[in-house]
Amino acid sequence: MVVDPFANQALEIAKEFNLLSFLYFPVSSMTTSLHLYLPILDQQVSCQYIDHTDPIQIPGCIPIRGQDLPPTFFQDRFSIAYETILRQTKRFPLADGVLINSFSEMEASTVKALMEKQHNIINKTQLVYLVGPIIQTGSNQLNESLCVKWLENQIPNSVLYVSFGSRGSLSQEQINELALGLELSGKKFLWVLREPSNFENLGDHSAKNDPLQYLPNGFLERTKEQGLVVSFWAPQTLILGHSSTGGFLTHCGWNSILESILLGVPMITWPLFGEQKLNAILLIEGLKVGLKVIFNENGIAQREEIAKVVRDLMLGEERSGIQQRIDELKDAAASALEEDGSSTRALSQLGTQMESNARK
Repeated sequence: MVVDPFANQALEIAKEFNLLSFLYFPVSSMTTSLHLYLPILDQQVSCQYIDHTDPIQIPGCIPIRGQDLPPTFFQDRFSIAYETILRQTKRFPLADGVLINSFSEMEASTVKALMEKQHNIINKTQLVYLVGPIIQTGSNQLNESLCVKWLENQIPNSVLYVSFGSRGSLSQEQINELALGLELSGKKFLWVLREPSNFENLGDHSAKNDPLQYLPNGFLERTKEQGLVVSFWAPQTLILGHSSTGGFLTHCGWNSILESILLGVPMITWPLFGEQKLNAILLIEGLKVGLKVIFNENGIAQREEIAKVVRDLMLGEERSGIQQRIDELKDAAASALEEDGSSTRALSQLGTQMESNARK
């Protein structure tokens, strides 16, 4: 039985019927470690996490701050959301193993800590399987021909792809600043735009209004030779894999990160919600395969900052080093999925364990 971490009541049923059970984390090893380590962290920290000033050190991971933790669950330790996730993590030791959508070459120190069961981060009998990178290969065809046709007319590595995923939205103020920042950068861009939202960066994507109406007056006309803005959706893996694409401004969702790594595209990090701040830290401080946007005291990335980070990623001094590192990760990801790759071997070992249990 393979169980989602948020539906782990099934682990108790598996134990009752003597079934093998595994938790599948479709996130990074770093985020997985946070969830596995939470019962210990809960004992170590007495105040609200956002008020905790010392670095939080999860075994094998880059130190993080309390304010970097996913706000939905960690903002208020007295909330039902936090109590629920803490109760769920205490059930994790019931599983026979943990599956993670990552690969060992990308998060070596974190994987080592998990494998060696440092600080009792997992049950001593549990096994850890790194089975990624798993990505979605199919594509929604909305705007596909438009995007491809436009990309075909651009020079290699010249285009910044801008997308905040299927759930991410920006406020109207931030849409204005992003638009004017892209224009100010002078760099080519392909932007997937959704309607503005001021509620925790999660938009109502069932709305039928054309997002283009929320752009600054005259923006589309002024940038018609510089960029392409499409509404709601674009074929992301096709765009990231195109030779014209040289950068990705991303909300740091794990699926988007894996796609960018597999296709060797440097990133600009713009985390919005969930575990995305942790993902951004991994990319910038750990893997060093991107640059980060700096937000002002009101949480807004201003146009001048956006223009600067776009130019720095696409043509700055750090570009060559970032590209080299992500190319190495791209090769490591491909190798992990080969016949004798680390993730393929992990899946084989998982199958062997299941087979062995079935014979008992």
